[in-house]
Amino acid sequence: MAAQRYRGEHSPDAKGSEPYIESPKPQKMRLRQGRGKPGGFALTLLFLAPFPLLLSGVSKIMAAAPIGAAIAIGTYALFVLAAWTLREGIKAETAYNERKIARAPMFPRKLIAACLSGGAVFLAAWLGWGQNMFTGIGLGGLAVAAHIVAFGFDPMRRKGLPGFNEYETDRVARAVEKAEAIIEDIRKAAALINNRAIERKVDSLISSAQEMLRTVEEDPRDLTRARKYMSVYLSGARDATVKFVELNRRSADPVQREAFTSLITDLETSFTGQRALMLADNQSDLDVEIEVLQERLQREGHLARD
Repeated sequence: MAAQRYRGEHSPDAKGSEPYIESPKPQKMRLRQGRGKPGGFALTLLFLAPFPLLLSGVSKIMAAAPIGAAIAIGTYALFVLAAWTLREGIKAETAYNERKIARAPMFPRKLIAACLSGGAVFLAAWLGWGQNMFTGIGLGGLAVAAHIVAFGFDPMRRKGLPGFNEYETDRVARAVEKAEAIIEDIRKAAALINNRAIERKVDSLISSAQEMLRTVEEDPRDLTRARKYMSVYLSGARDATVKFVELNRRSADPVQREAFTSLITDLETSFTGQRALMLADNQSDLDVEIEVLQERLQREGHLARD
């Protein structure tokens, strides 16, 4: 295909004999690597708030009070575990909300985090603050309720598209989840390269791959054509990235760097081209459906013939 020369309206010779072609503006999709820190300040506070319990436990160790130290440090660990579980629950919920087709998270992490927080408050009140057991249970229950009010429940329902049955949506959700896990492995490996130019190349590949995933979510019929890209090609990109990180750590060979960069560029081009074909096919399908509908309306006399 011959390359086309693009001109802006303020470019030199813009009004020459060549036609003006507006430069295409790439559509930017909401991609997961741009997300901020999950949970924000409230979650950070949950990690920091129990820190005095750790200090109390250390001081009791120094004061030769092992039981009190175990209670304080154990309660601190329970609070931190609750905060960590909540963070993972928020990540899972964010991923669920960003997808058009998704299964509910397997484990209700936010609810588990609420129960862990309630248990930590119960132990702190009963064994640490000297309250009776029933008071501790009441305070723990209030902590669970406050946690749920503040952070909500986990997603509980499968999310799909109208017109597609549960089997189709579940099949797409599983494939997308698997591809997203591979993409996350690629991102983690690329962060170890310590070369901004190469990292940008990998980020560009990841963006193209995620755009393909969003396209498949919008039309599950595309899964068959995209399956090789979502599994074989992505897995190959992950293995190549991991191998390049190991080789680059031993010796920064320019030949190896050039070969890896070329591979990533070729993969990105393949993903972008396949997504364009998928979108073009979807448009063709829509045109055919419109023509069939027009013919039916004409036959039934609801639409005037040209």
